[in-house]
Amino acid sequence: MGCAWSGDGSSSFPDKYSTIQGIRDAMRAANMENSDMIVAIDVTRSNEAALGAHTSFEGRDLHDLSVLNPYQRVMRLVGGEVAAVLDKDGTFPVLAFGDAASVDHPSRCVLLGDAKGFDEVDRLYRGFLSDPRVVKSGPTSFEGVVRFAIDQAIRTRRFHTLLIITDGQINDEKEVPDPKSATKWRRTEPTIEALIEASQYPIEVIIVGVGDGPWDAMEALDDELKAKAKAKKMTYRVDCCQFVPFTRYMRTTDAAALQAFTVDCLQEVPQLKAWLDEHGMMGPGARTTPIGSEPVEWKPPAEGAEAVPTAPP
Repeated sequence: MGCAWSGDGSSSFPDKYSTIQGIRDAMRAANMENSDMIVAIDVTRSNEAALGAHTSFEGRDLHDLSVLNPYQRVMRLVGGEVAAVLDKDGTFPVLAFGDAASVDHPSRCVLLGDAKGFDEVDRLYRGFLSDPRVVKSGPTSFEGVVRFAIDQAIRTRRFHTLLIITDGQINDEKEVPDPKSATKWRRTEPTIEALIEASQYPIEVIIVGVGDGPWDAMEALDDELKAKAKAKKMTYRVDCCQFVPFTRYMRTTDAAALQAFTVDCLQEVPQLKAWLDEHGMMGPGARTTPIGSEPVEWKPPAEGAEAVPTAPP
């Protein structure tokens, strides 16, 4: 998915890197050591083997913790590579979405904690998925984690890479009462609207699809965002969203193939960062203060006890 500036409709970010070292060098040249990262994990019910019957993962639950599952592999391949260059203190938030505790909460996501390095990401991930009180739910909505990234970018005024790992396409459209009319309803698309808004901020959203797909709607997301922004009369500054399916890599251990996947995921990150350094981190429509709710906070269980995600007071 290319990255184009909607300001003149002509500038696009080509696939110009072919090696991990090329990506690393470009990130350093773009001064990404002063950037931040956020990891977001899909825990909707469709990840379960009984519902998904994922042939790409031999019929297993995509969150099967008895093996190195696709979520863990993507976190290591993509997240670990980004984290190696980003963030001087190596600490970044880990979120989950699609669980029963957060789907009806204003934040639409759960904060598992702040990880220092990717070993800590894996520990938080395994702890959360092992908690018997965590219930997978749905729908698949990225709204909460994208708005969390927006709030972080506003607060810090730093570039953020948001890595979203998901097993499904967005399905959070809904009809809501029209505030301008007591008798009319209007269709809202929370994830689409959040991604359009993210184009005003220093954020690159990398969406990685695991499982069987289909991924046709995700592959078309770039063009859809531009068209939706125009229809909704929303400002769309720069294409900051990249989708890459992991499905065809799920059964391979070939190092060259996996490196090619990682490079595909990261193609746009240093180019977008360099573009923002030149044109300004915040767009003309960006807010100056964050609007949103704090995520549901998950607390690890005490030894011998069960834990539940708890909303902030």
